[in-house]
Amino acid sequence: MAQVAMSTLPVEDEESSESRMVVTFLMSALESMCKELAKSKAEVACIAVYETDVFVVGTERGRAFVNSRKDFQKDFVKYCVEEEEKAAEMHKMKSTPQASRMSVDAVEIETLRKTVEDYFCFCYGKALGKSTVVPVPYEKMLRDQSAVVVQGLPEGVAF
Repeated sequence: MAQVAMSTLPVEDEESSESRMVVTFLMSALESMCKELAKSKAEVACIAVYETDVFVVGTERGRAFVNSRKDFQKDFVKYCVEEEEKAAEMHKMKSTPQASRMSVDAVEIETLRKTVEDYFCFCYGKALGKSTVVPVPYEKMLRDQSAVVVQGLPEGVAF
């Protein structure tokens, strides 16, 4: 699992908690991809900052390198905080109308939707024994429900 350095600051609200869960899920997906890259002899290191949390994922060597260089983590956090402050100042300068905010939310939703779709394709490929991403055949599944066999669901849960 991703290594997380968490602050002792209180969690602000339910929306923040939901966002934190999404970030944790996506970091877990990123970590799975790093493991697959490691099988191909690639080395990966990733530092992510969300609010007061710092996530470190990657291959064993990548994580070891980042964890041995705490200055990288601190510099990245500092950079992110400065950029966030700049963005907040820009936001204050030009007040965003509600319609514009809706489009930002739509972009975020579409980005998350695409990320989940990509992760499903990754998992589908893995389930087929492939080391590559395989598109989930949604249309075929809708046309011919017998084309896909699902195993392992709890009793009473229909597919």
